[in-house]
Amino acid sequence: MTPLRFSHVPAVLVMVAMLAAAVRSAPPAPWPGVDSEPSPAASPGQIPLDLESALQWTLSRNPDLVAMRQNLCVSAAAVAVAERFPMSLNPSVSVDVRPWTFEHDTGQGNRQLATVVSLSWMQPIEFGHRTGRRIAIARAEYSQTQWDILQAELLALIETYRLHQTATFRRDKLRVARDLAEFNAKLVETVRRQTEAGQLAASELVLAEVENQSMQQVLQTSEQEYADALAAMRRQIGIPDYATTAVPDGSLKVPEGLADEDQENLTRLALESHPGINAAKARVAASHAAVGLAEAERIPIVSVGPVYENDESGTSFYGLAFSTPVPVLNTGRSLVYQRQMEHSRDLVALEQLRVRTVARLDASVAKWHETKALIAPIEANTAAIQAQAEKMDRLYMAGQADLLKLLSVRQRLIEAENARLDMVWQTILAYAELLEASGGTPLLGSISTGP
Repeated sequence: MTPLRFSHVPAVLVMVAMLAAAVRSAPPAPWPGVDSEPSPAASPGQIPLDLESALQWTLSRNPDLVAMRQNLCVSAAAVAVAERFPMSLNPSVSVDVRPWTFEHDTGQGNRQLATVVSLSWMQPIEFGHRTGRRIAIARAEYSQTQWDILQAELLALIETYRLHQTATFRRDKLRVARDLAEFNAKLVETVRRQTEAGQLAASELVLAEVENQSMQQVLQTSEQEYADALAAMRRQIGIPDYATTAVPDGSLKVPEGLADEDQENLTRLALESHPGINAAKARVAASHAAVGLAEAERIPIVSVGPVYENDESGTSFYGLAFSTPVPVLNTGRSLVYQRQMEHSRDLVALEQLRVRTVARLDASVAKWHETKALIAPIEANTAAIQAQAEKMDRLYMAGQADLLKLLSVRQRLIEAENARLDMVWQTILAYAELLEASGGTPLLGSISTGP
């Protein structure tokens, strides 16, 4: 897969939105590797999972993401409700009919009068652009929900990348431990035969057996660490059917580099496209609209409408009625103050989020460069030790080196290979931290998912 690089903020949002929409609407894809030949790293009954498939399945099947996306429908419905005419502004109709009206006449009894009828139609009218304020709040909250979901998706992808590569790292560490354990086991058998033939002292056999037992302990530790890494990766993907069968596929690779001159551009992109910052901007917009709504609600809602009345004498009355609450006991000033303080709080939170993002991004970039700079020397040193170890093997087999020297060189090779794997893993963790600090969008496409 060719790495896809995002260079403009609109392209970032469009591509991520298209990807998320595609995985939400598409039917579930078959599990990768089911119909293909098993990976050499996978045992029978296990299903190899490459990084690209892990990212896709996380985006489409992670339980937290699936549940969180339902908030988008709720926010969209809230926008539709805000755009409708408020129910509180529906007109009210009052009908008062009194057909049994009697007048008491002394000596004559009760005399029925004409039916009394009162009708009124009252229409509440609000001022201060309340509806527009409510729509602005709902749209800001909808935008915030979109950014929150996008941030959750990107963080889930970054976490999957980190856990998949960690499982790959533990797999490679286990492979090194197994190879060396097999070497030590064969070496014990060789030394035993030579000891029985009188070619080596018994102490050489004891030394070989102790080294073999020590290597078995290292192997057990590596197996447990690999099992823990597999469990974390499987939980992240969130697919119950494959919670015990998925294993990482692919090699452990150093992520692609980031040029020094890209840091300024990266900071600009992070400030513009970081989902957390944009969600905070949406919160600021919502609280600002809430201030305007609170100020508008200080203006009373008046009700105006025609009225009709027909009294018991048959006289008809036509006119207009006007009613309004009197803001005496509560003027609404305290609510306006509360909304202003909330808006001020959101502004401070936004500014501090920008400051924290820049500081975290600078630290992550520095850590990334420092970590990656150590890769080349360690790999060169490992290759040199590997060549010397192969040379020592040939000398030992030719009888020109003793067992102690062979084991010493082999121990150095173990340490060098583990140091190389540790450093590659550290660069992956540093890169994942850089992705998270930047919001993921500027760099996510640079993750290589190829074999």
